[in-house]
Amino acid sequence: MDEIGILPRYRGNLVPDGWWSYDYYTSCRHGLCDAHLLRELIFFAELSEEQKSWAAPLKGLLLEIKSKVEQVRESASESLDSEEQEAYCHRYNELVEQGLKVHQPGALPVAPAEPGVAAQTSSWHKQARNLLLRLKRKKQEPLSFMRDFTVPFDNNQAERDLRMVKLQQKVSGCFRSEEGARHFCRIRGYISMMRKQEKGVLSALEKACRGAPLSPTRHA
Repeated sequence: MDEIGILPRYRGNLVPDGWWSYDYYTSCRHGLCDAHLLRELIFFAELSEEQKSWAAPLKGLLLEIKSKVEQVRESASESLDSEEQEAYCHRYNELVEQGLKVHQPGALPVAPAEPGVAAQTSSWHKQARNLLLRLKRKKQEPLSFMRDFTVPFDNNQAERDLRMVKLQQKVSGCFRSEEGARHFCRIRGYISMMRKQEKGVLSALEKACRGAPLSPTRHA
């Protein structure tokens, strides 16, 4: 991650999954990809009614806030007002504490009688408790998107931008040369930028081939 040279110099909003290695980069502001969090909550909600009691409402809360942010953003606001933020934070904290009560240390859920299931139940109990402790310790990160509308709800856009590189490797097995890989990434980056700026891709490519590529619009 250091060798790539981006994160050590990055000063913006970082919206990763829960991988601990990102914590080493302290010069940027940290959020959390809530799409990753939603997948974890869905997993626990489908395990049992006991898990569902906290995981399903927490998932619902995140989606409710997301919907509210999308609604308020249309009015050119930059964040939810302080009272709404406080109310959502209070509900978030209550649900996390509710989950921690279910997963108190040493208080495993009653294990089913089937052989081998008890060990798996213990593992899920540990995973759920670790997730809840992380959500309590870093409670600012999952809700950062409501405090600053420039922070996205998830990092799906970043994953989509990388997908074509992985697809190329999957189809062709590899890049034939480092130079070819650089050309591929440069072209895909140009196309991606033009789409994000709602410019015609064919027209942009034509201009690039004529030696007059379009420049990305700079936003303040």
